[in-house]
Amino acid sequence: MTLTVPPDVSFIILATVTIIGAILALQAKELIYGAVALAISFIGMAGFFASLDAPYLAMLQIAIYVGAIVVLILFTIMLVRREQSEEVEGSEPGEGSVGLWLAGLLALSIAGVAALAGPNLPSIEPAANLQVSDLGPALTSQYSVPLIVLALLISSALLGALVLAKVER
Repeated sequence: MTLTVPPDVSFIILATVTIIGAILALQAKELIYGAVALAISFIGMAGFFASLDAPYLAMLQIAIYVGAIVVLILFTIMLVRREQSEEVEGSEPGEGSVGLWLAGLLALSIAGVAALAGPNLPSIEPAANLQVSDLGPALTSQYSVPLIVLALLISSALLGALVLAKVER
């Protein structure tokens, strides 16, 4: 007897796990709990890849993000642990507005790039039997604009993490 789950139900479950994990990662008071919630969110993303019949990307998601990034975050937290007596000062009321403006500007720029590149995206669907060795050339030739948008998103996330991690002494 096999259990078959309808695609809509599996999507709702995966979306719920991913979104709740991401919200818990953002709202966690302790960094370790935030890293564990981030790992849960990454596992939900791997479930999306698996449901899209991309087991290679699902395993890469688990190996790289859950296995490497989250473990790196946990090791960093353990190595750079501040003394419990040190209190982090509260933020001032106007500090979040700059971040919101920058996030809005980034969203507008990404939407502009996507709107300008919409007609340039390939109209031919890629072959389903694409070899792993052909993945790089296919990404850089057919999907160069989404790849650039992804690079901008990752770079902005890295810059945001560096700003958040900065501790003034």
